[in-house]
Amino acid sequence: MRAFWDALAANIHRLTLAEWIQIISAIGAVTAAVAAASAARSGRGAARTAAKQLPELQKQVEINAAQAKVADEQVVLAQEMLKAASAAAREAARARTDERAPLVVALLEAPQWPPLVDATRDRMPYGNELRLLDHRSVAQAEAASPARLFARDGERHQLLWFQTRGVLINEGTTTARVRLDDEAQFVEATAARRERLLRPGEVARFEWGAGHTIAEWADAREKPEPPNPLGACFLTITVFDSFEHGIFDHIHVVMSGRPIVPVDDSFDEVRLASRESEAEMGVTVFPTRRTYRSDGSRRDPLPWDSTYAAWWRQNGRRTAERA
Repeated sequence: MRAFWDALAANIHRLTLAEWIQIISAIGAVTAAVAAASAARSGRGAARTAAKQLPELQKQVEINAAQAKVADEQVVLAQEMLKAASAAAREAARARTDERAPLVVALLEAPQWPPLVDATRDRMPYGNELRLLDHRSVAQAEAASPARLFARDGERHQLLWFQTRGVLINEGTTTARVRLDDEAQFVEATAARRERLLRPGEVARFEWGAGHTIAEWADAREKPEPPNPLGACFLTITVFDSFEHGIFDHIHVVMSGRPIVPVDDSFDEVRLASRESEAEMGVTVFPTRRTYRSDGSRRDPLPWDSTYAAWWRQNGRRTAERA
């Protein structure tokens, strides 16, 4: 390299422009080669260092992964603990509410026999019509008789309805407000026949009327499967208190049976069952369903929804449920 520079110094005055360009290019190439060699040496050194560090890095990655897994498990555990604590607090609040809430129990008699037939009605009354238990409505109906036959295309549109009575007893420690459905009313004459206060230990008598057309009762006998809601009548009694964080109770009642039977095993003609036992009429009171105001509003399935679900899917949810 020293000889090159000596020769260049001795002949520098003889160099042409092209030769100067070649010399400069050569110097640049040498410089680049030297830099590349240096970089290569540095790269080899870094590679050797990285190779030495790789096991440590892998070990650190594994440690970090294990720590992340532990952290995730701790988060899940904390969420479960929070859920359990929330549930415990909610149950404690409900228990305190239950201690001061009214507790209304419903007891009902068997439907009165024989039922009534109203030739002026072809369905249960709407909200703005004369109520079924109004004395004028009862007066225009007559007791049904097994001797009367109903042809398939005859007078089966008439309403055949039952009366039943029951009592409501407040077994709780606070006053309850009780509300009855439209076709039920309290027996005692009050301004509000379907709503009243029930103090602790107090008993209130009520009555309920409901039914279907003769054609619908006949359909329930002729087509019992899937379970046919045309052979059932439904009532809901609502109980609530005056506390801000109180309760809503719903007492659901079903009156069901098959009072219409075929004549000579043919449904071309039908009649009322000769005996009450043949009609299979009965009343079922379902366990009270309690809703806490602190839980917010919700829409739970009615207790008979699953029983009649198949029939409603096939035929639509008809006015049978209003009865």
